[in-house]
Amino acid sequence: MPSWANIMKRIAAGETEKAPPHVTALNLYAGELTVLEPGRIRFDWPVNPDYMNPVAVFGGYLATLADQTCSFALMSMLEDDRNFTTADLQMHFFRPVTSGTLHCEGHVLNRSKNQAYVEAVFTNDEGKMCLKARAVEKIIPA
Repeated sequence: MPSWANIMKRIAAGETEKAPPHVTALNLYAGELTVLEPGRIRFDWPVNPDYMNPVAVFGGYLATLADQTCSFALMSMLEDDRNFTTADLQMHFFRPVTSGTLHCEGHVLNRSKNQAYVEAVFTNDEGKMCLKARAVEKIIPA
């Protein structure tokens, strides 16, 4: 059974050696976790040109970051005898991500015994919204 609090502490400390293979392959821990509260997280992701199409960060990669942001927010308050999986992820893109730092905030808006509704908002260095995501997380026994 995972200890979600311990996983989040390791992520906040930058200890990524126990990260799942997909996290390492996609370089998902590249950002710095700056807020870690029950049901709320924030991390700052330096825009990496390796993930850009000719003009902006690839939308599929941003969707992956959004899924991770929503997952982190839920992990920050999930009991150790529970696990979860993303059942639905909706993306809304407002402006291209081209440079600087992407500020990713995740909030658990509602949680029941079997699911959570989580939102992620990404802003650029000017404070302008780049994208917003909404996820439904299915909560299951570990």
